[in-house]
Amino acid sequence: MKLALRTALATAALLIASPALAGVTIDLGASTDNGILVHGTGTEVTAPEVIANLGSNGPNIVHFNGTTDDPATDDLRLQGGSGQADVTGAEITLGGNPEGYDLLTTNIFLTGHIGMDWIEFALTGADGTNGGTVDFFITLNGSTVVEFLDQVLGSGDTHFGFQATGGDAITNVFFSIDTPPGGIDILKQVRIEPTDIGAIPEPATWATMLLGFGVAGFALRRRRRAFLTQVA
Repeated sequence: MKLALRTALATAALLIASPALAGVTIDLGASTDNGILVHGTGTEVTAPEVIANLGSNGPNIVHFNGTTDDPATDDLRLQGGSGQADVTGAEITLGGNPEGYDLLTTNIFLTGHIGMDWIEFALTGADGTNGGTVDFFITLNGSTVVEFLDQVLGSGDTHFGFQATGGDAITNVFFSIDTPPGGIDILKQVRIEPTDIGAIPEPATWATMLLGFGVAGFALRRRRRAFLTQVA
């Protein structure tokens, strides 16, 4: 699975000129100092792209897309209301309760892929249990991909923060469940500090990179289904 992820990312990265050095650090634990809390916008919005306002910071929009363990379709959902953005992979049942699809992969980026100095969020392991490990792939300046592999997703909420350094900017965050069985019930408490890195990559460039992420997600899903079949 990791080989499939690395292959897809490498294929996309080869099409883009990458700087020799790139800077990003990972921080484990909740922060109260960085970023603007991402809020939901009115009623629920469904896949393939869930949209949220970036707090009170004006027109910047946060995008979420990815894959779930739904056997029929991927359905990321932004829970409605003016509070924090809670992104799940759940269908909504009668009575308004989530049905229990888990997130397997997710992309987070801003409209136009403008840069982020900082992003933090919490991931909740499936059903409140240990969700295994998570692999993170952080894209800097629209080109360089930095890996943070085998990050432990414990029971309850696990907080992750990423800080761009040395004048670089985070333009995409991609993560995937690494060790099934495991999944993510909810992505929550998203905080982002945006920055303007100037020129934005051409749409075709981003389409190629996101296609690579999609290939990785497909490979991950096939492995997960095979695992579930063996367990059954």
